Amino acid sequence: MEIVSPHDPQARFSHKPGKVEWVGYKDHQTETCDEERPNIIVHVVTTPAPHQDIGVVDAIHSALVGQRMAPAEHFLDSGYVTPETVHQASTAHGITIVGPVRQDPRAAERPGFAKEDFDIDWRAETMTCPKGTVSPRWKPTVADGKPRLSVLFRRADCRACTVRQQCTGNVDGKGRHLLLLPEPLQRIQTQARAQQQTPEWKRRYDLRAGCEATVSETVRAHGLRHCRYRGLAKTHVQHVLTAAGTNITRLAQHRPDQRQRPRSRLQELFRAS
Repeated sequence: MEIVSPHDPQARFSHKPGKVEWVGYKDHQTETCDEERPNIIVHVVTTPAPHQDIGVVDAIHSALVGQRMAPAEHFLDSGYVTPETVHQASTAHGITIVGPVRQDPRAAERPGFAKEDFDIDWRAETMTCPKGTVSPRWKPTVADGKPRLSVLFRRADCRACTVRQQCTGNVDGKGRHLLLLPEPLQRIQTQARAQQQTPEWKRRYDLRAGCEATVSETVRAHGLRHCRYRGLAKTHVQHVLTAAGTNITRLAQHRPDQRQRPRSRLQELFRAS
């Protein structure tokens, strides 16, 4: 990858479209969220800035299992959640990932029927559209370097359909084309996309809001985004020390009785006077 800083050859450029861009690294924090206990940062991973979030999930889970701190559920944002990471966490570590699976990025091109509106017959290797038309057998293919199943409906069937425009989104008479994931991953994706639209799931996922507060705390109170060192290894040390300092502060402020809030600095000054 291209060197973008003469001061730190390991620093890399990255950006979040429309939000922020930076040169440096990423810090991935894992914290507890048990009721009536302080939230403690228990694991820290540092990566070059362009590395995808999904690439660290399995390493985090392996480390937590090795430390005997594996959670029953792991609340993650969408950057860490794919059907693959959900399946790997469950089968390899017994961890349930709770987080939004990305919706179909091309859904706007087809405002009508989505993939979830089609019935899948895994034994016959076919799909049935909402109007009852059965596709030819699907064919194995590769998309983005990963195995997929290509389902292509016959042009003649789609041309004769009364809701063709609503389904295919095209005017040139092509048949509807869908890509399926391998069976266990497709089942995860379909179930997750349905569940995450429900009010119950959204209320449950609100628990993850505390993670955003931790990011704000470590950035604003402890200067996490200002590297004191050069290189990945030393930057990771800074991230670990920042997490340790955050934990010390939280433990010092924790009160077993949650109704008793810690005193502010202004209250401490009044008490001292």
